[in-house]
Amino acid sequence: MKQLRLVPLLIVFILILQSKFGFSQNTNIQYSIALNSAISPKNTLPFWFTANTFGTVPNTDFTSLNISFLGNTQTKNNAFNFEYKASFTGFLSPSKKTMINELYGAFHFKNWSVTAGNKNDAILWNGLSSSNGNILKSGNSRALPGINITSNGYVKLPFAKKWLTTKFNYAEYIFNDKRVVDNVHLHHKSLYFKSRLNSKLSLITGLDHYVQWGGTSPIFGKQPSSFKDYLKIITGSSGGKSANVGDQINALGNTVGAYLLQFNYDGLKTNWSFYYSHPFEDRSGREMQNWRDGLYGVFIDLKKSKDFINQILFEFTYTKHMSGSNAPDDADGGRGLDNYFNNGVYNSGWTYFGNTMGSPYFTATPLNNDGVSNGIILGDNRFVAINIGWNGMIHSIKYSAIFSHSTYTGWFDNEYQPQPKQFSGLFEIKIPTNKKIPFNITLSSAFDTGTYRPVNFGGFIKISKTGIF
Repeated sequence: MKQLRLVPLLIVFILILQSKFGFSQNTNIQYSIALNSAISPKNTLPFWFTANTFGTVPNTDFTSLNISFLGNTQTKNNAFNFEYKASFTGFLSPSKKTMINELYGAFHFKNWSVTAGNKNDAILWNGLSSSNGNILKSGNSRALPGINITSNGYVKLPFAKKWLTTKFNYAEYIFNDKRVVDNVHLHHKSLYFKSRLNSKLSLITGLDHYVQWGGTSPIFGKQPSSFKDYLKIITGSSGGKSANVGDQINALGNTVGAYLLQFNYDGLKTNWSFYYSHPFEDRSGREMQNWRDGLYGVFIDLKKSKDFINQILFEFTYTKHMSGSNAPDDADGGRGLDNYFNNGVYNSGWTYFGNTMGSPYFTATPLNNDGVSNGIILGDNRFVAINIGWNGMIHSIKYSAIFSHSTYTGWFDNEYQPQPKQFSGLFEIKIPTNKKIPFNITLSSAFDTGTYRPVNFGGFIKISKTGIF
């Protein structure tokens, strides 16, 4: 694979940093080895076996071996911190292929971090969320390679140190999978503010802004990619006369964004969080004409880690409105029929290696004979879904459970009759290393029932060992 060529480059980069900044040479490196296997009586696996696995689980029976190394080192005066990771998966069946899960180096200095490579997003809400708390960026696909400049969590603002903090990022990535449009870039920036309303209540507001840009389309040719075009991309400006018709009205490139509104309550016995992730792709979405659409969630932490139930999550996802059913009107800024995660130029849409990058309820079109996806199935991006999850302890064994129900509506002028429904579930237990068992064991069972996916059930086992050398 092309990314395997990055391994020696990463090693050289680490050695240069160690010699340049005087990194300690006795840094420990954590390793992990995991043997994974899943099986079901159908040709496909249940939904919750493949969803939100960072694209590492194929939709078929498989056996795989994952090996990862994670290092963290500091300068002798502790001024800098450098983190690096390499994670690979080899599939023993059905195809004898190898993939890179993560390969990155991250340089940390005070409130700043710079990450180069492909790194998975941090998992939020203890993995119970259907979309990691963000309707447009879940853990459902592999991480893109690129460079990301970000703050180290929330940082204090000099004029409001006691009540207001902020976090932000600025990143550029490259799509290196097979796509309708070749050599596509992805711009990403985010800005969030956290306000401390009182000793127990806080408010988080902010937005994510992604833009697919550049590349060469087999239909529309080479897409705008000059420095002047890039300034329009990062500012969300229209493309002008040289752009495609849609980009002359809306922002240049394929914009995908989300607003976040989140309330946190920190109590003595219970913590509560409410979050709302709202998608937008053009002006109507930015102006909240589609305000009904979004991911709504409630997370409850009972602060009882050894009890039968410790944390509970409720989520509701709604995408049926799409700024209304009126046909887009050029004079009105292209309002209506938002068609989430699809685009007329970037036809592979909001997918990566055949998986949707957003909520896994959005179903990507199957890969064609060339290994290319044509985005999200039209009509399957209009749905209503409910997700319930919780975790806790059974004696000394950790467990988690997730159950979801979804109904797919179909496109405005061709709604499904009857509308397909799906009920899916997952139950997982984790047996830690002990005196009798020298490795960690994860056991899972999952099922699908309904009319959207095949009625199915399956089992999963993971045997892993972690250590330091």
